[in-house]
Amino acid sequence: MATRVFQPRLLPTAIMLLMLGVLVGLGYWQVERLAWKTKLLAAIDAHMAAPPVPMPELLGDRVDWQYRRVTLAGAYDYAHEFLIQPRTLDGKVGYHMVVPFRRASGGTVLVNRGWISDDLIKSAVRPQGLLQIEGVLQYPDKTAFTPDNAPATNSWFWIDTAAMGASLGLKDVPPAVVNIAESPANTFPVAGKLRLEFRNDHKQYAIFWFSMAGVLALIWFLSQWRVIEDAAGENKHARVQ
Repeated sequence: MATRVFQPRLLPTAIMLLMLGVLVGLGYWQVERLAWKTKLLAAIDAHMAAPPVPMPELLGDRVDWQYRRVTLAGAYDYAHEFLIQPRTLDGKVGYHMVVPFRRASGGTVLVNRGWISDDLIKSAVRPQGLLQIEGVLQYPDKTAFTPDNAPATNSWFWIDTAAMGASLGLKDVPPAVVNIAESPANTFPVAGKLRLEFRNDHKQYAIFWFSMAGVLALIWFLSQWRVIEDAAGENKHARVQ
């Protein structure tokens, strides 16, 4: 008579435990990322909902100032505009116009005035004199898919405040850019196009890795059963032969 016996083998068990540890570790890592992302999004929502504050001369912790609404007074330096390419609006390819803003209190801040295209640059609205502006602070980052800037040819694909400041002979440019909050209708550049869409898929990823860990454990458990013939069954089988 045959019986099924659970007999885990050493090598498959060792491999399973190793892989199980990796999968569970990935799951817990996603849980930690979920907590971090949830806290970050809550902070961003609070920053965007808060009234604008004067931008300080020196920015503190990046987390405290990322996506804060700020105000500042000064004048634009239109002689040194930067065009960040390529940027689209309603399917049309253009640029983001980034302009140095000379603060009345001293120092220079880079301001993203919004989207514009080649055929609209000459007709862009360029307010003159001392101005009070409002915008959203953002620390720009380069993604893995963004080309490198080429300051020598004035070709810019992302806002590198340090490199842009160096091209102007400035060393005190803050690491954050001010995105203009809004612009009048039918004027260019078009402001207020800052995207704050953040993916938060860490819960789904955590469920996936923990599920894979459960599937692995189940496969291992089912594979470690053996069919064993008892002695009576073996003798009976011998007599029949």
